[in-house]
Amino acid sequence: MFAVALLVAHKLRAGWRGWTGLAVIVAIAGGAVLAAAAGASRTNSAYPRFLAQSNASDVLIAPVNSGDLAYDMAVGTLPGAAAAAPIAGINAVPVNARGVPDNGAVTTAPLDGSYGRTMDIPKMLSGRLPSQEAPHEIAVDQIGAQQLHLHVGSVLRMGAMDSANHTRLLTEHVVGVFVRRGSVVPVNYLDQVPQIMGSLALSRELGPGYVGFDGTYLKLKPGTSVAAFTAAAQQLAKHYPGTGKQVFIADQATQAATAERAIRPQAVALALFALALALTTLLIIGQATARTVQGAAQDNGTLAALGMTRRQLFAASMAETAAATVAGALAAVAIAIAVSPLTPIGPARLAEPNPGVSVNAGVLAAGAAAIVVLLAARVAVTAWRLAGARPAADVAEPSRRRPLLAERLSLAGVPLTVATGVRFALDPGTGRASVPVRSAMLGLAVAVAAVAGAATFGANLLRLVSTPSLYGQAWDISYDGQFDTITPKQFSQLTAHVPGITDVTFGTHGAVTIGTTVIPAIGLAPGTGPTMSSTVLDGRPPATSGEIALGASVLRDLGLRVGQTVTVATPSGARPMLITGSAVFPYFGQGGFTPTDAGQGAETTAAVLQPLSAATNAPSGYNFALVSFAPGPGKQAHLAAFERAWQPVCASIQQTTCLITDQRPNTVNNYAAIDATPEILAGVLAVLGLTVLAQFLLASARRRRRDFALLKVLGMFRRELSAVAFWQVATVTAVALVVGVPLGIAGGRWAWQLFADQAGLPPDSITPLPVLWMIPATLLVAALVALPPARSVARVPAAATLRSELSRTAAAVSRPPTTLPVRGRCDIQHTLWWSMSHRARSRRGADRKRVRAGATPSAGRGRGAGGRRSSRARRR
Repeated sequence: MFAVALLVAHKLRAGWRGWTGLAVIVAIAGGAVLAAAAGASRTNSAYPRFLAQSNASDVLIAPVNSGDLAYDMAVGTLPGAAAAAPIAGINAVPVNARGVPDNGAVTTAPLDGSYGRTMDIPKMLSGRLPSQEAPHEIAVDQIGAQQLHLHVGSVLRMGAMDSANHTRLLTEHVVGVFVRRGSVVPVNYLDQVPQIMGSLALSRELGPGYVGFDGTYLKLKPGTSVAAFTAAAQQLAKHYPGTGKQVFIADQATQAATAERAIRPQAVALALFALALALTTLLIIGQATARTVQGAAQDNGTLAALGMTRRQLFAASMAETAAATVAGALAAVAIAIAVSPLTPIGPARLAEPNPGVSVNAGVLAAGAAAIVVLLAARVAVTAWRLAGARPAADVAEPSRRRPLLAERLSLAGVPLTVATGVRFALDPGTGRASVPVRSAMLGLAVAVAAVAGAATFGANLLRLVSTPSLYGQAWDISYDGQFDTITPKQFSQLTAHVPGITDVTFGTHGAVTIGTTVIPAIGLAPGTGPTMSSTVLDGRPPATSGEIALGASVLRDLGLRVGQTVTVATPSGARPMLITGSAVFPYFGQGGFTPTDAGQGAETTAAVLQPLSAATNAPSGYNFALVSFAPGPGKQAHLAAFERAWQPVCASIQQTTCLITDQRPNTVNNYAAIDATPEILAGVLAVLGLTVLAQFLLASARRRRRDFALLKVLGMFRRELSAVAFWQVATVTAVALVVGVPLGIAGGRWAWQLFADQAGLPPDSITPLPVLWMIPATLLVAALVALPPARSVARVPAAATLRSELSRTAAAVSRPPTTLPVRGRCDIQHTLWWSMSHRARSRRGADRKRVRAGATPSAGRGRGAGGRRSSRARRR
């Protein structure tokens, strides 16, 4: 092993520039891969860590009627409650300079000081929370700070309205800007509007008369289910008549899962990018590493003649590679840590509880080990082959294999430039003339597949976003009064003069419970024409109060199927219900409670959910109405007339949900918001694929100079040599397209079907024909990349190139053996020491003689400054 150590140390010193360059390349590329992988992990875990650090609540219980604050305190004493944080929603909104209120904001205040301090603690972006004893201090979430143009130190004028509609002006000072769990990824309607947090002193100063809604956030004891606690809270409400004897339930875990599903696509995209980047860079850096090892092994034949075994030469090559790759891997870890403040990405960046530098020891350690192992595995075969070299092994022998396609093209009589270009593209060559053909094809095929897959997935996503029936909406427009109600008679009066209405369906919001799972639900009732239901994937819509349709995700999670009878807890009591269908739900939400979301939801008749709607202070009726218009050229005019007819109602209820034409569920909206991410990542991989292709062309132009010189001597003109280079790149690109395009399309369709199945959407997918345009586009870009190397090979000096090759071959074949002065037994350590140091000692002795003679010391090989030739030159 001492001989191997001496050899490794000598080669590292002699070729330090090449090994250092390799380590730098490994550090940069490996750093990018590790940063992407660690960033994906950090992005995916940011929101769960945010919830854990904020001591997030499990459930929100809110009475249907507000004002009975004693119930909010009592619900926290139920057996399953571990901690409670009651809050009150205050009828106080910002007012402008003219005193006009802005009803697009929600103001809350704790009832006992727990909310925001011991439970659901927000992440402070700046400032602090309002003091509990300061009624004129407020904090706003980042949505409110952006929409209301507020910052720490701002003064906000607000108007508070009591139950008698008397307005009281307030002057509040902003002392903090925060991020709450609902503002990271808005899930319900209240999450989308500015949230203003007041103090305990403010709620006490205003009193119950200014309370618009109230509720209690609860942390449940281990083993207590949301369904069981909801039943206990519902039973407790019957002892408090002021609540309406009904409660609303928001399963915070369900809303958290929705937010995590919104963040996960970006984490997955970043992880896939890291994987594809790792594969592409492995092709590029692996080839560079192999060439570096090959250059360092030029003396293997001589060392083998001196007595070194093949295993020792192999160990030396692998040790040199390990030294460079370990250094590069350590530097890659440092680079990944340095750029970690750039992650997480997307909404997870708001949720990250510990922004700044992050050290993910598991990912970084595994990544660094993978860099060393994969590169070592990549060069192991090359190193073993080179370890068996003999003194004349570096003579470039022509490849004995001929690509079958090139042979058939030659027999078919195609032009010589075509056949030669195809042969150069498919024949990797041997020895010093070897070219990374397989790496180039694989790298370019990966890039092509990534672009085709992203285009296929993006086309299906665009189709989903632009086709309402695919995400459950079978109507043109809807009215949603949230907690207010409307009767069919009122609806008919408002729309009496609106033309084109064909179908009207009324409905109510609510929730049902199956087992221990609380499911957001809607109840539908016929109006005009047939009842319009959410899109049914399997089965049929429910028609009676004993039937229900569930989302595909709910069926999968609960292990249910269409046609099965299940016990369902509803506001009108528990009852057995027949599952008639699997449906896709558009967005149906009420206030801050859990909305339906594609595969998450339930549909039944309005009579089942009517008790919950009737418990409110609003008149008996329905929460929303679904409206369809006759198709035709006048449809848009009819929709405009409908909106004008409802303007007075919308102005009175001050709800952003008053009229909705697009009820895309959260899943669709979240994916639509990042629709450019796959294309961006695919574009980066396409650039890397072109880099692999450019590396192949440059390597081919450099290592096949002898072949191009021979073709030039045999009569080829410059344009024909350029044509050979172009046909070479066209062949490599064509092979990559033949492999990459079908795989990319299949991968895009598979990814879409997987996404649709997980989200509960229709699994149908399309193959976009425009993706085929990438075939001529890729060939054109490849031709542009091949232009500089083609010009280079066309200008190759034939005579000089062949003379250089012949000289190198003659020197390798006719080099005489070196006589070594060995005393006694010739061991390998002494041989290595002599072969490495003899030349240096001889040169120092010659320099001393020249100095004594008054001459200038030699500057290198060949002729020195004194005009005398070196000993090697005299031997030659």
